[in-house]
Amino acid sequence: MESQPSPMRTAPYQAQDSISRRWRSPITLGDLSALLIISVMLTMPALAITAAGWSVELRTIIPVTLIGVGFGFVLARSQFSELMALIVSLMYGIGAVIFVAAIHQPVVFIDGVAEVLRRTLDWTTALFTGGINTDDLVFTMLVAMLFWFLAYSAGWHLFRLDRVWRVILPPGLILLVNTIIYSGREPLDIYLVFFLMMSLLLIVRSNLNARQWDWYVSGIRMPRTMRRQTAAIGAFLAILALAIAWSIPTSNLQERLDAFQRFLAADPIQQISEVWSRLFTPIEGEGPATTDYYGGDRLNLGGAVRLGDEVVLLVDAPRSKHRYYWRSRVYERYTAGQWSPSADLRITDQSAPLELSMNAEVIGQKRAAVSQVFTVGAANSRLYYAAPQPGLIAAAGRIDLIYTDKPNNSSMNVSVIRPLKVLKRGAAYNVSSLISTATAADLRSAGSDYPEWVSNPNLYVGQPNGRVLNLAQQIVSEAGAGNPYDQAKAIEQWLRGSITYSETIPAPPPGVDPVEWVLFDLRQGYCTYYATAMIVMLRHLGIPARLAAGFSQGDVDAASGQYVVRERDAHTWVEVYFPGYGWIEFEPTTAEEPYNREGDSQASATQQPPSSQPTSSPTPSPSPTRVPSPTSPATQTAPEENPSLPTMTATPSPTPTATPVIIPTIAPPIVPDEPTPFFQPLVLLALSTSLFLIALALMLAFLVWWWEWRGMSGLSPVSRAYARLERYIQLVGIRVGSNKTTLEKRSELQKRIPAAKEPIRAISDLYTLERYRGTSKDPSEPARHADTAEKAWYRTRGKIIRRWLRRLMPRLGRD
Repeated sequence: MESQPSPMRTAPYQAQDSISRRWRSPITLGDLSALLIISVMLTMPALAITAAGWSVELRTIIPVTLIGVGFGFVLARSQFSELMALIVSLMYGIGAVIFVAAIHQPVVFIDGVAEVLRRTLDWTTALFTGGINTDDLVFTMLVAMLFWFLAYSAGWHLFRLDRVWRVILPPGLILLVNTIIYSGREPLDIYLVFFLMMSLLLIVRSNLNARQWDWYVSGIRMPRTMRRQTAAIGAFLAILALAIAWSIPTSNLQERLDAFQRFLAADPIQQISEVWSRLFTPIEGEGPATTDYYGGDRLNLGGAVRLGDEVVLLVDAPRSKHRYYWRSRVYERYTAGQWSPSADLRITDQSAPLELSMNAEVIGQKRAAVSQVFTVGAANSRLYYAAPQPGLIAAAGRIDLIYTDKPNNSSMNVSVIRPLKVLKRGAAYNVSSLISTATAADLRSAGSDYPEWVSNPNLYVGQPNGRVLNLAQQIVSEAGAGNPYDQAKAIEQWLRGSITYSETIPAPPPGVDPVEWVLFDLRQGYCTYYATAMIVMLRHLGIPARLAAGFSQGDVDAASGQYVVRERDAHTWVEVYFPGYGWIEFEPTTAEEPYNREGDSQASATQQPPSSQPTSSPTPSPSPTRVPSPTSPATQTAPEENPSLPTMTATPSPTPTATPVIIPTIAPPIVPDEPTPFFQPLVLLALSTSLFLIALALMLAFLVWWWEWRGMSGLSPVSRAYARLERYIQLVGIRVGSNKTTLEKRSELQKRIPAAKEPIRAISDLYTLERYRGTSKDPSEPARHADTAEKAWYRTRGKIIRRWLRRLMPRLGRD
């Protein structure tokens, strides 16, 4: 007779069976705590990238992330293989992102879906045609898709494989890189601290689960309070570990950060950056050290600024009676304190020279060609600089532009010009510009017959605003300005005499228009505020104007005759359009020398300078704290000779305006760096990955169509509902013989799917009537039957799909 095992020997196996049943329950309190922890972990990188200035919407990313966490948990408890789970997650992730983005559109949901798809298609078209499309919605959707996969991966690896480091490392890497790259003033470290705190708690939880399983398998009971006590001790130890790590000195951290910044300025990264800037809104931070202080596609009116004294450009150019500007780009669109360009196309020209095609409307008459040679200083450059208006650059490059004569597309209105490769220290390039020689009398007679492309109310002409419009009208009325030129000069003079120059102003209050805040409340600002205020007032008066950015002239070195341009020369100014003369420069910033033309002195003799004050201001306008009094470039005296650059002594110039950049260290002498080979594989890899994801999404959409609609196009609504019923029951393993009648099939299906008894009856009865009774005498009956069959089918489909999911995931399907 076979002996029976003793109770002591079977206890561990009984305990293991008990724990197996417990482990397979749908969800436990420990699972809920883990879901909460990873949800907080994944929220930290999302909050950090928003705080760093990325143009993403948290109201889309956060819901998608939380849904992804739950979906990852469900798939982890399913019977799907890892590949199948990934495919299912991709399909549902695309749907979740589109759904969440659509419900936030200011239209009904169906129209919101159509809007999301339309904007995605426009962005995809720009991707493959060389166009420029920095739609924030598409960027938000792509970031949301990234966080969906992070959430799914976290749920899968934690609840299926218990690989806690695979949960921590991907979002931690995103958070860490974002923190290192960002060089603004927002405290991003707090997000990193919370992330590390949650990570340590997750590690404690994972180790406790492993020990608990071992104890249960061995028949050892764990006290109910142990999980709570372990969590409390783990939280204390996590806080202690973070405090100790925070206090550890980091003597060589700055050197490593500098090395990382140099890596970001390398050609391979800049090639990716070039594609990125064409398709995505850039981060609003300073980024790696370059000369491109106004190089981004967004320019915000912010708070205090700081600038260094490092040489960034050396310029060989003939002396002129007018001061030079070294322009990098122009901005046309202004909305609530933010400037952006109007360019909608990027053209890459591999040949040299790079010639800009502009007709008479854009460039205007009375212009003189001026040649310049630019030498890059201590920081790299990702832009070409030129005196306005550039006509030819003796190098290859990329042009961001908008055509003014569509559909002929023969005349460019150029926004910015970029080199094909990053220009390293010591690199030089030649530029030819067409500088205006128009007199004040010429511009007064230009009139206001603006071409259609300049009269666009979304670009160069604004919608009148009450307070700003009233102030502009008051200024030009007191000045007696009867033409656009005199009106522009009147506003320019008023700003120079009424707004105090300051680089230490605070950021504009939330919800307050920055222009009104500066004009009526603060009465202080720097170049970007002066220029923006003038442009907005001119646009309210119907005068086209835009913002130009780059550097002011700089100082003249006596030894070389070059203009020495430093970081502190970073500047923005105003360009106003005059018919027949093109874009003309104006200087409203009081810390810069006035930009006067021939004929301005005669006008000022007969005109009193405007003295109006904003009527809404309760106090008198403050006087400027500093008024420059330099000599013009033509009469500047040469400084003492000093061949050592960039530390030469130069003639003084007006203190320029500023933009937020970090004060760099003193640079070494300007010598060319070793060239870096041109590198594109990373760009191609990124594009190939995007194409693969798009192709995979299309394939999944085709599979859904193939299962739902294949072979149904010629059927009536009732027959289609019955055919779908026969196709879908295969998902739940139901096979009904083809030799059975419709009534027999109905009875069989009602027994096998009792939850759908009534809709199955409706579909079967309607199908029997349509097939065997013939044409009805009631003309409205087919429409009623079609509607009833469709509703019954959707009810039945839902029941079948739920049963299919319970079949695939029996752990979640137990009642």
